[in-house]
Amino acid sequence: MKKYAIKAFLLFMGLILASYAVVAPMLGFFGAKATAHITDIRRCRGERNEAVRNRYDYGVGFYFKLPNGERVEGGTTVVGSSYSAGIAKGPATVYYFPAWPRIHVLEREAGLTWDKPILLAVGIALVVIALKKEKPRPSKKQRAVT
Repeated sequence: MKKYAIKAFLLFMGLILASYAVVAPMLGFFGAKATAHITDIRRCRGERNEAVRNRYDYGVGFYFKLPNGERVEGGTTVVGSSYSAGIAKGPATVYYFPAWPRIHVLEREAGLTWDKPILLAVGIALVVIALKKEKPRPSKKQRAVT
């Protein structure tokens, strides 16, 4: 049972990583554009455990309105320095799928960047590991004979 739970978890995480690596660049090319209003920027947790010092995670909250007037709330995490998130409150551009506006990204995350191919490769590797069939182990009698 534990083996199947681990395989299911790896499959789920692989699909999530691979889909994010594909969907975020697609939004930059095929998504609808709207003006978002950044309402909240908060520093989260402590300093990141990286070789570069004074790097922190910032939670960014925003909302944008669809052409029909519906308000969609969103949020993301950005990496910034000890004194700034590198993003300001106020207007920002957001890309979203018109058919499903809950899938959206800020303009700085849309498009093809260096991290998307890495995420795609890791996601595919996790899916392959999860779906890989195990070779049957020889029984104790067969191991004793050889």
